[in-house]
Amino acid sequence: MLNHFLGMHKYETWASSLTIDSIDTVPQSARNSPQFLRAIQVMAHIQIARRVWLARLKNEAWRVDDWFPAWPIADSRREALELDNAWSSFLASLSGADLSMACRYTSSEGVRYESSISDIIAHVLNHSTYHRGQIARLVSEAGGRRAGTDLIAMTRRQL
Repeated sequence: MLNHFLGMHKYETWASSLTIDSIDTVPQSARNSPQFLRAIQVMAHIQIARRVWLARLKNEAWRVDDWFPAWPIADSRREALELDNAWSSFLASLSGADLSMACRYTSSEGVRYESSISDIIAHVLNHSTYHRGQIARLVSEAGGRRAGTDLIAMTRRQL
């Protein structure tokens, strides 16, 4: 299962980069549109969620005041790269047995929970994918070129 998560993290890194690049294709004339604003907010949200979950896994506190800030594209790109590296390091530190270990954390609503490390990792990866789909629609509506981020596009080989 650990190898699966390592592969999915590689996909996450690839897809995030393409998604950020796609946001940057929105014409300057549409950068004040509600669709563009929402796309940059959702991209920032993905990075914030990745940061919060990694902090929870490391038993570190991380406070969020705004889950959907309107970061400039360069800030999302920088944060994504930093988090790609941080998640790579975290995943490399795990053994297969670690994946079933429990992680106790407090939600953003202040509720205490416990989840397995593998469930948290799967959640983070799925959360990002869900929101990248939203960004694709928003980028298209704002006049940009949506990214093709299907997993199969990264893994397949043409014969």
